[in-house]
Amino acid sequence: MRLMHSLRGELLLWLGAPLLLLWGLSVYTHYHSALQAANQAYDRSLLASARTVAERLVVRQQRLEVDVPWVVLDSFERNMNDQLFYQVLSPEGETLSGYHDLPSLPRNAPLSDAYPALVHFYDASYRKQPIRVAALWQPVNEQDVAGMALVLVAETLNSRHFFADSLLRTALISQSFLLLITLLLASLLLRKVLRPLRRLSRIMLHRAPGELTPLPSLLPWSELQPLIVAFNRYLERLRGLMARQERFSADVSHQLRTPLTILKTQVGVALSSKDPQLWHESLQGMRHTLDDTVLLTERLLQLAQIKARHGEDKPFTNVNLSEIVQQACFSGYAAARQKQIDLGFEGEDKFNIQGDAVLLAELCANLLDNAIKYTPSNGTVTARLRENSLEIEDSGPGIAVEQQHQALQPFGRLEQASQPGAGIGLALVKDICIWHGAQLHFDRSPQLSGLRVTISFRLPAVAQPAAYAAGFSDVAPE
Repeated sequence: MRLMHSLRGELLLWLGAPLLLLWGLSVYTHYHSALQAANQAYDRSLLASARTVAERLVVRQQRLEVDVPWVVLDSFERNMNDQLFYQVLSPEGETLSGYHDLPSLPRNAPLSDAYPALVHFYDASYRKQPIRVAALWQPVNEQDVAGMALVLVAETLNSRHFFADSLLRTALISQSFLLLITLLLASLLLRKVLRPLRRLSRIMLHRAPGELTPLPSLLPWSELQPLIVAFNRYLERLRGLMARQERFSADVSHQLRTPLTILKTQVGVALSSKDPQLWHESLQGMRHTLDDTVLLTERLLQLAQIKARHGEDKPFTNVNLSEIVQQACFSGYAAARQKQIDLGFEGEDKFNIQGDAVLLAELCANLLDNAIKYTPSNGTVTARLRENSLEIEDSGPGIAVEQQHQALQPFGRLEQASQPGAGIGLALVKDICIWHGAQLHFDRSPQLSGLRVTISFRLPAVAQPAAYAAGFSDVAPE
């Protein structure tokens, strides 16, 4: 049972069963071919004996007689393996010589076309033994005796079976040896094939739990190389996933430690005081701290989700980026109005690209939130769609070229940053751009003198000619 559930047992079964069937068929055909060859050889001898007897037919005094020499009779009697019998019949059917009770020629026995003679070969039984009979017609036309005499020469089948059995034994030995050699070579080949797999399994068993280094190329066959390649790619993805999880855990522990400490301090201050006014101030501070903590947690989860999706299939759909940008402007209208910021949108009514609508909405919301946050009061923020790019520019302080790389890193807070935050927004924007295959570029706005963020999409955008422009500083959202 253990062998049947192994690869070797299954291979031997699927290979051995057809070979065993072919072995039986080959032995069967060999035996019948040998028997046919023996019949042809011994039939020729029977025909020669019948011709020898037929040559002794003579007509004496208008009577057909046969004079079988003693040499022929002696050979008939002294055959070592078989018994020979003969019978000579006149044209009238009278037995002239030999065994008168030999089985007669069947009516449906065909003439043999293998020899240039009028001869029939047929099988019969005589004296409880199977025999083979050659019936030769001999024409006679002498001294008013005319007709066809019939010479029957019969032989038992011992020599024929012995000859066929010897060929059968030879076939059995050769075919069995060939079958065993084939199965043995198949077993040895399978053992050789499985040796690298056993080495690979030993390597995997002795690996440390956290070791994710690529597997060595131990499988020399091209058919099994994709297995190692696929497994190493899986290990690479797993390493990336674990690295992202470790980074996420480190980021969360690092960023949440400060607000939680502040929250604990505020609770301690409130509990140590009996002044209701101090309680109210502490609760206000705790609410502000909790709001920042919730926002920070949401940004961390979004950043981790985007990074976790790298390398996966992208289920992009046809998205109207114009609607997403307008909705982001409507959402940021309240914050812009508090600072008297002129928030506007310029672009086409239809701007279709292939992408993820949720992620693109998050991208626009983060860019507009940063622009509104860092633009001073009575400033300007403009979102613009043209060709295959999205531009968001403001009249704020901008980002120096040497600080742009730091601004794109998670928690990369700039030294001159005056607004509260965790420094995750632009890192999230960068990851969304990478996910969509878009290019992110920072420069100074030529019109507003602040920061201009340009996102160029590689996917073709389809824009309709109907222009659309709206200012959100003077229009309240519905």
